[in-house]
Amino acid sequence: VAVSWCGVLLALPYRPLLLLTMETAYSYLDRSEVHNERRWTVKSSRITTILSVAVACVLGLAALSFGLQSNELGMRIMVPTVNVAPAAPSVMTRTIESDTAVNMRHQSGFKRLGRPQDQRKALIRGLVTEVLRHGRITTTTTRAKAIRRYVDKMITLAKRGDLHARRQAYAFIYDKELVKNLFIEAPKRYGDRPGGYTRVKKELLPRRGDNAELSYIELV
Repeated sequence: VAVSWCGVLLALPYRPLLLLTMETAYSYLDRSEVHNERRWTVKSSRITTILSVAVACVLGLAALSFGLQSNELGMRIMVPTVNVAPAAPSVMTRTIESDTAVNMRHQSGFKRLGRPQDQRKALIRGLVTEVLRHGRITTTTTRAKAIRRYVDKMITLAKRGDLHARRQAYAFIYDKELVKNLFIEAPKRYGDRPGGYTRVKKELLPRRGDNAELSYIELV
């Protein structure tokens, strides 16, 4: 826009010259009628104005194109093109990408059991305590499958038998006497079994009232 206005300013001095040229051209015409003379004067003024604006636009566009070409040429001179081969991925990048590909969050969810976090934890602890006390309980299929891994973990802690494992069991199981008996009986009963201390089987009939699917979880 600035270059275009510069072109307009450059074209303004040529307007009187264009007017003089037009007046010289029209001097050979018949000026007998004043009305015709006034009409030709108005037309000549309009034509000169249009010509001056056209010249200004042409000069502005030429200056703009010249400026863009010179700028592009200057950038080519200032920044030489260098062909650089793409760098190979580093060992750290490959390691991060491979870890990301391996450690994707497949099957890492859990059942919320329709309760917030504190109530869900209390429910699981109570069910695990009852399974270890009675050996078998009947509950919904979702809850039975949700507490199975916690029962296996308590039995694994009892088989380990050290002080830290005992404190972890005390922190999870509600009955303290049950923890003592568990740490005595579990190594004898499951000493040769590497895992899978519980089984879940479905009941034949659903629960009355809400028609929920029932299952029983028991110690092997």
